[in-house]
Amino acid sequence: MSIQGQILEVRVTGCRKLRDTEFFTRQDPYVCIDYATNKFRTRTCTDGGRNPTFDEKFHIPLIEGLRELTVTVWNSNTLTHDDFIGNGRVQLHKVLTRGYDDASWPLQTRHMR
Repeated sequence: MSIQGQILEVRVTGCRKLRDTEFFTRQDPYVCIDYATNKFRTRTCTDGGRNPTFDEKFHIPLIEGLRELTVTVWNSNTLTHDDFIGNGRVQLHKVLTRGYDDASWPLQTRHMR
C-alpha cells in the first residue's frame, strides 16, 4: 500500500514532566514537528512550565519511503536563543498499521484515509 499523498493528522495535546531549562521563571515551551521538508510548530505555551498544554492539529501529506516524524520541544526565550528541552521520533509504521504510536509521547496521531 502506497502512502504517497495520503494525509496524516497529528494532534499535539501537551507534554508532561519536561526537563526544566529555567532557573527563576517558568519556561515557555513549544513543539516542532519535522517531516521531510515540512516543518510544523505549535504556539508557545507561556508559563507552561514542565506540563504545557497545546491541543493543536497539523495535517501532514505523507511521502513514500519516509516513515518517521521528528518531534522537538523548545523553551522560548525573548533575549537569548531558545533552549532545547528534548526530542524524539514517531515511527509511522505503527501509526499506519495500528492507528497510533504507543511511544511514551504526549502526542496523538491519527491516519486519515
